[in-house]
Order: sequence, then C-alpha cells, then structure tokens
Amino acid sequence: MHRLLLFLALLLAARPPSAGAFSVPADAPGRQRVVIIGAGVGGLATAARVASRLPGGAEVVVLEKNGRDFVGGRCGGFDVDVAGYGTFRHERGPSLLLLREEYERLFADCSTRGGSGGDGDAASAYGLEMKQCIPAYQVVFDDGDAVSVGYPRSKCTGDFSLEEVKQMQISEQESIAKLNSIEPDGFRKWQEYLDTCAAYLDCGLPNFIEERLDLPSFPAFLVEALREGGKRWPLKPHSSVLSSLFESPKMVALASFQDLYVGLEPYSNEGQIGGGVLRKTAPAVFGLLAAIELHPTNARAGVFAPVGGFRQVAESMHQLCLDNGVKFQFDTSVIKLDDDGVHFLRKKDAEGEGEQGFLPADLIICNADVPFATETIAQSSASTDAKYQETYDWNGNFDYSSGVIAFHWSISKSLDELNTHNVFMSANTTSDALESWAVLRGDGGVDDRSSSIVGQPFNFYVHRPSQTDETACPAGCDSIMVLVPCSTLARNEELASLPRDEAIEAYKQQFDADVIDDAREAVLQRLSVLKGLENLRESILDEMVDTPGTYADYYNVAAGVPFGLSHGLGQLSLTRPAAECKSQKNVLFVGASSRPGNGVPLVLLGSKQVSEKAIDKLNNIIER
Repeated sequence: MHRLLLFLALLLAARPPSAGAFSVPADAPGRQRVVIIGAGVGGLATAARVASRLPGGAEVVVLEKNGRDFVGGRCGGFDVDVAGYGTFRHERGPSLLLLREEYERLFADCSTRGGSGGDGDAASAYGLEMKQCIPAYQVVFDDGDAVSVGYPRSKCTGDFSLEEVKQMQISEQESIAKLNSIEPDGFRKWQEYLDTCAAYLDCGLPNFIEERLDLPSFPAFLVEALREGGKRWPLKPHSSVLSSLFESPKMVALASFQDLYVGLEPYSNEGQIGGGVLRKTAPAVFGLLAAIELHPTNARAGVFAPVGGFRQVAESMHQLCLDNGVKFQFDTSVIKLDDDGVHFLRKKDAEGEGEQGFLPADLIICNADVPFATETIAQSSASTDAKYQETYDWNGNFDYSSGVIAFHWSISKSLDELNTHNVFMSANTTSDALESWAVLRGDGGVDDRSSSIVGQPFNFYVHRPSQTDETACPAGCDSIMVLVPCSTLARNEELASLPRDEAIEAYKQQFDADVIDDAREAVLQRLSVLKGLENLRESILDEMVDTPGTYADYYNVAAGVPFGLSHGLGQLSLTRPAAECKSQKNVLFVGASSRPGNGVPLVLLGSKQVSEKAIDKLNNIIER
C-alpha cells in the first residue's frame, strides 16, 4: 500500500495540472477539449473550423512556442524602421497568393460577422483584401533577356484603372513578341502547353489533392495525357515532356520554374527508376502549378497579393479564431504528447526560465512539422522528467525540399525594373540549365555547400511587394526579398539529445558568414543585368538574412527547409504522411509536410480534411 501511495505521489508530481494558467476550467464535465500545437496557417485554419462546427460543444486551445508576433508561423513578416526613411515591411514566408477561393472559403465557412455578398465579402470583413498581379511574373535570364508571363483574358476588373488595363495590354503584346523571339512560334507553343497543364489541374486538384471524385474531369485529362502517342504523359519526367514541346532551353526553364516550390528539379535522372520521379525529379503532372498561376482563362488561375502582406492573412485568420472562441497561449512549447493531453513548457521571463505543466485533451492536432514532431514530441521516449527539456531533431529518412538563404533588403530607391514576382533563371544552354538545378539533387550535408556559386548557373526568386501594395515601404523606396535555393541542414544525431538552444546554435554554424557572403555576391551580380540595378549594393539601407538554421530556430521545421517534404511520387498523395498519427490514436497532423502538401492553399485544403476527421473523432467520443 505504501508503495502504491508513493507511486501516485510521484505520478502527480511529474504531471502538475496547469489548466488554470490557460484561463480555462480544469474540469468541465461533458465539454471536450481540443489542443492544437502551433499557430501556423494549418493550426489557425483547423482551430477556426473545429470551433465553428462545435460552438459551445468543444473548447479549442492553441499552444504556440513563439510570441504573439509570430502568429501564422511562416505566413508572417516583420518591419524594419530605418531612420530618415520610415518603415519597410518584409515577408518571412510565402509571397504568392494562389487559389484565392480557398482563403475565401475558410472565412465564408467560419465567419461570425455575417455578409451575404459571397465568399470574398466574408474575407473582407476580416480585413483580407487580395489584389491580382498582372502580369504574374517576370522571368529574367542570366544574359539579361526578360519576359513577363501570366496575363488573364479578362483584365477589366474593379481592381484596375483603364490606364492600368491599357498598360497591361501593351505589356502582353511585348510578351508575345518576346516568346516568339526566344523560339519560333513560341507563343503558340506556350499557350498549347498551358492548355495541357489546365487539363492536369482540372483533374488533379479535385481527385488527388482535394480527395473527392470528379469523373467529368477525366476525359480532358486523358486526351492531353495520350495525345501524340503519349508525348505528354503526366508521369514522365517534366523535362521529357517539355523537350518534346520546346526547342529552346529558355522556354523549358520558363515552363518549369514552379517545380522548385515542390522541392523537385524538372530534369530526368537516368540513374533512377522512372527518371527520378519517385524522389527528386518532378513528374510532368506538376505542370498544373503553371496552370494555377499562368493560364489565361482557367477559373482557378491567377497570382494575387494580399494587401498588407501575408502577415495580414495570418492576422485575419487569428481574428477569425478569436471570434469562434478559440483560446491562445503564446510562448508555450509542447514537450511531449500522450494519450491524455500534452506536456508543455511556458516561458515566463527574459532568461527563458519556464513553467512546466500538463494540459488534458480529448484530441490533439499537431501543426508542428511532421518529421520534426515524430522524432521529438510524439516519440514515446520524449522527455517527461523534471527538466522538461526541449530538443530539435527530425526524421532523416524523408526527401526534403531545398533549403533557402533569404535576403531581406530595405532599399533607398524604387526598383522599377522589377515586377511583384521575379524569377531569375540560368538557361543560356541546356548544360547551364541542368547545372542550375544541382542543389535539388543533393541530400544535404557540408559537401553540398563547399563551392562558390558566384559566376555559376543558379536560379533564384525576388519579391517586390510595392509593385502591388504601396504600403510595403516608404515612397520612393523598396523592400525586396531574395530567395536563393541552397542545401538543407545536415542532420547530426549527436545533437538530438542536447537542449534545443545548443542544437540550433550548432546547426546555424553550417551556414556561416562565408556562405552568406557568397550567395549575396552571386545575387548582386545577376541582378545587375537589369537597368537601374547595376550598383544595388550602394542602395541597401538594411539587411536581414534567414538561413536553414534560422528557419529551424523560428519554426522547428525539419532540416531547416521552409517548404517541408518534397513532392516526388514517393511522397505524394497516399505516399505522403497521413493526418492520422501511427503511434497515438488521439493525434492528427496538419501542415506542409502532411497531406495534401506544401503551400498555403494546400495547407488550407488539408485543414478542411483534418477538421472533418477531428469532428468525427469528437462525435465518436461523445457516443462512447
């Protein structure tokens, strides 16, 4: 008996109740509690959906390891105040808003603010305004050749003045001429390719991403897939299809740069099964990304910019959650999940000393990156002792998207030669194009970062928000984000057992000042091919830099990659990590590394699917 009492005392000491710290009842008979780990896009959207479906019937609590300023996770930003100039706004994550209707649908489904003018009005009621970018992109090649793409057929919307529409029409004619100069009949071939991509989109989105059967979409899909003897078969390596349509390596590059977003290269790897489509090579079906962004008539196509940046997207979602009664606890890290709830550590002073505790839960929805969570907080061996130690590690058996070195520059002049979205491609020759994607072929590690990229072929992206949103920076200035693909963090198993801060500091050293300086120099050289950007270095007022090490620190993303797991066929659809946790029945996953995939709109789609599973689980608990 004495041993039993001693055991019970130790058990209570190891799991101190702390529900009162969250201003929620410690015990509410008949009322269920859902705990969501992480206030990223997936966490916010799922919280709003679950709370709105069960008003008064469930309590939804979101625990976020960062402070209030990081609500939205990677879907956020920061301000830089420069004396004598003003405030410059910078994105830290996504900058392209695609599939606008998925954002609108979230607010329409969960809004408590009324409105009967359509889904867009519900989003507007929460301060979310989305403006279309026309053209969608400017693509700049390393010899200075540039072409703009992404012109919808109907440009006469209320977002643009007649003069702006006129300038778009002029720009579109220049684009057509440029495509025809890059390759004979280039514009016709380009349109034909986009039509094929639209058939992939119309079938792939409902059937394989949204996971709902849409039989009417299959005939057009099969016609495109089988035409010309299967030239455009969607499971071929992307480059195999593109080389049958285009002669110029520039046109191939133009039609495939979106592959970078899903962590894949377009070129076939002859040493692997299927040309590499199971792992690092994009299958041609990913041309549907080009259709989402660039098709002139597809109803779901278009690139948009949120007014106020993606931070406004996160703020609007946060308010949507609050309106539905969701509770938030920031500066609170989850240390371990178990069958009854979550163990947490909450910071309470500048030194990081925290209060440890346990929050009971009927259901846990984890928005932390899946390969991080399964190796740390969801591990049966995760710490539950008095130290409540945070750790950082990830599952090294997956394939990951590329890492990113991000430069956030506050500029003292307006960079009018840049569009809102700009992609710089190396494609003077097929050899250059192949080499420019080399970073996607590595598996991480120091050797992948050992050589300079100055003067070498590489691809990168530049975001200039002031083109569509003048609130991004002071008048006459600019704020830009430059994303340079790089290798991932190289996993070191010895760091897995260290306190998180020590492990993160060690990982940050993998991207030292020399690596960052080299990337900066390479970017400035490439930017100089555009008029007005020849001496850009002299106009940089402030620089903030993110690397895989800082992304790991801010967001606990596995391997330090902001785009999550890559999307080779071996990690796509049914082969991608599912929402259900294998080791714990009361845990669901939502986010970029789980189904259906990365990017805000796919995470929103995933949140809808996970919310349905969550409602089913809660209903089953009630029935029992």
